[in-house]
Amino acid sequence: MNVTQNLSNKIKLLREVHNYTQEYVAGFLDISQNTYSLLEKGETKLTIDRLDKLAQLYKMDVVDLIQSNDQTYINTITHSQGVCSHQVTINHPLSDEERKMYQSAIDRLEKENEKLHKLLEKLSDKL
Repeated sequence: MNVTQNLSNKIKLLREVHNYTQEYVAGFLDISQNTYSLLEKGETKLTIDRLDKLAQLYKMDVVDLIQSNDQTYINTITHSQGVCSHQVTINHPLSDEERKMYQSAIDRLEKENEKLHKLLEKLSDKL
């Protein structure tokens, strides 16, 4: 995986963990959603100004954002009934801030999952 693709995967992961839309991050960067989408796909390179803005958005140093030894991969496992599951493998020690960020995302998704299960139960009872 090249450096551009690695960075692209990382900014996508950060956006998803923070529960931001592409539109939101694009607006923060003052670019179109389409241009931001190309950044996440690795089809266009990030400028230094945009890297700086992303680091500000995610409250991290630019160096941490672009570290080439940060091997972050997102593999979509399933897409069923509008629910998407991801497997995330991170091959470096997590900082306390990263650990809190991931735990927060996990907690939010677990709560959302619980609400959906309750909704399904209610709908099943009506059938």
